[in-house]
Amino acid sequence: MARNRFERDKNLKILKWLPIVSFAIFYPILTSIYSILPPLIGIVGLFIIFNIDKNKLNSFFGVLYLINLDFNASLPLLLSLLVIVLIYILIYPSARVIINCKKCLFIFLVTFIDIFYYTSLFIYDMVFSLNTITADITLVFYIIIDLVIGLLL
Repeated sequence: MARNRFERDKNLKILKWLPIVSFAIFYPILTSIYSILPPLIGIVGLFIIFNIDKNKLNSFFGVLYLINLDFNASLPLLLSLLVIVLIYILIYPSARVIINCKKCLFIFLVTFIDIFYYTSLFIYDMVFSLNTITADITLVFYIIIDLVIGLLL
């Protein structure tokens, strides 16, 4: 009887992680195929920042998502992760103290992650004379979708 309960709890834990793992693996593939789907870098960065101290496994899934996105969208490898780690170290501790509203902190961090990432991507393009990303209305759409999802969290 105890063995069945243990196996049932084990199966429930697997079912809990399955949507996160499938999202981290398959959504970046879909964003590289369908350009209207936003890359959700701000939301995943927020997910990593809030889970880095609490749950290392959730942070790993966020890192897996970002690396998978970099490979599939042919973006500079680990640039998004570098931006998120810099924001976690330099901006997040003071922003957590200054901003008391949780939703306001979500919006601030998502906006800051998006702006800092896309700015660093433009600087990367200028330094290496590449054309990885274009500044058009689609980029604004990606940032707005990130903000809306940040509001819904």
